[in-house]
Amino acid sequence: MTKKVKQAVIVVDYQNDFANPEAGSLYVNSWEKIAEAINKVILETKSKWWIVISSRELHPKGHISFASNYIWKEPITESFIRWENPGEKNFITLEEINSGKIQIAEKAQFDLKELKEYIENQETKSDAVWPDHCVEWEFGSEFYKDFDNSLVDIEIKKGFENNTHPYSAFGWRTLDETRTALEVLQDFWVKLVKIVGLATDYCDIATALDAKKYGFEVEFIKEATTWVDPEATINALNKMREKWITIK
Repeated sequence: MTKKVKQAVIVVDYQNDFANPEAGSLYVNSWEKIAEAINKVILETKSKWWIVISSRELHPKGHISFASNYIWKEPITESFIRWENPGEKNFITLEEINSGKIQIAEKAQFDLKELKEYIENQETKSDAVWPDHCVEWEFGSEFYKDFDNSLVDIEIKKGFENNTHPYSAFGWRTLDETRTALEVLQDFWVKLVKIVGLATDYCDIATALDAKKYGFEVEFIKEATTWVDPEATINALNKMREKWITIK
């Protein structure tokens, strides 16, 4: 008799601001089209020994990643997502902070010390600034309509603190703030984690690498994910393969 491996699907950030072609502030062409594939993966997994987790960005209006919370920064837009080079107005760098060039808007809900700590923790010592997106409990933060979120067992909220902008679903907490994603998987004795959702070269790879780091078998389901930049996505897939993550 074949032993069943307890599985989990993590649906990463399949929300209106990313997937809704009519109203998404960070929508990229065709991101709405993977909803059917996501639902298919969930249903296939639910026929086995399963749990379904969905992460969701829920940002306050004064969030550290919003370009609108800086005096002269401009958000990365689809022109960048479509592979045009961004300028210095699209990024926060540690050099700018140390030189005193950064000006934080009055409406921001973080201070310069928190910003510096956040940027110092980034591998590149910099981070992009984005349009306001996934503002907590507004339309953009809701799940995209074609994703059957009634199949979700547990929801993880991301970026709900003013001074953090996590890409990975790991380390962040359930809606009632009682458990992290890692603790949920451990509580259910999960061995295999499947990654679907948005986007391959940002939140998907971060979540996949964390799952592997914590000792899970990981499958990255290509048909149920999509990407921002093609070159960055090739690099992301190669990095996952190097870590023995299965690409399916």
